[in-house]
Amino acid sequence: MQIQASQTIVGQPALKIRRLLRRGYSTAWGIGFVEEVLHVDSKTAKRIIKGLESEGYIEKKDSGRHGDYWENTVKGNALAMATAAKSVKRARAEQKLQEFLERVKHVKYDDYFLYKVEKVILFGSFLTMKESVNDVDLAIKLVPKIRNHEEFKKLSRQRIRQAQEKGRTFSNLVDELFWPQTEVRCYLKSRSRIISLQDTDDGVLERCESQCPASIVFPT
Repeated sequence: MQIQASQTIVGQPALKIRRLLRRGYSTAWGIGFVEEVLHVDSKTAKRIIKGLESEGYIEKKDSGRHGDYWENTVKGNALAMATAAKSVKRARAEQKLQEFLERVKHVKYDDYFLYKVEKVILFGSFLTMKESVNDVDLAIKLVPKIRNHEEFKKLSRQRIRQAQEKGRTFSNLVDELFWPQTEVRCYLKSRSRIISLQDTDDGVLERCESQCPASIVFPT
């Protein structure tokens, strides 16, 4: 999915809404979260949530003691992963794909990482005949390397503590608990604007497959 830097969504710059949905990916969040991420007041936050909900980007998840909570929909996750970058030549995209697959192999054999990549699925515009593509859309399945549950929990806490000592902060408990996975994703993406990552069970992949068949590129 591609967006324009000049585009607006629910009256806000599209890039700001994308940042909000990226931060809210795979977790439930409330009005306070919108205020914090977008630096807006409560009234504006409520208006943004109402607009995103009416346009199908988010859906109400729960109402609790501390208020209402929302989650990204499939459409919202697609926007969260959208790129505002210009298209690139196929040769450049191919190079980035090969570099990504090399990092996948590195993760598998590097004992530091607690997860490894079990599967990589390529989908989207890269599989068309176009000479230029918006990005390289990849869906990955991560699995723990360590089968012993207690040992895995111990090492996960260690990784989280190390990240905090280096200055990383987590917006909520879910973000903190998922850090060992997020750390792998960050390494795999390697700050590349061309690489777009999803989960293999994400609805975005299913929707794209209906338009263009996907291809398993790892393992080969």
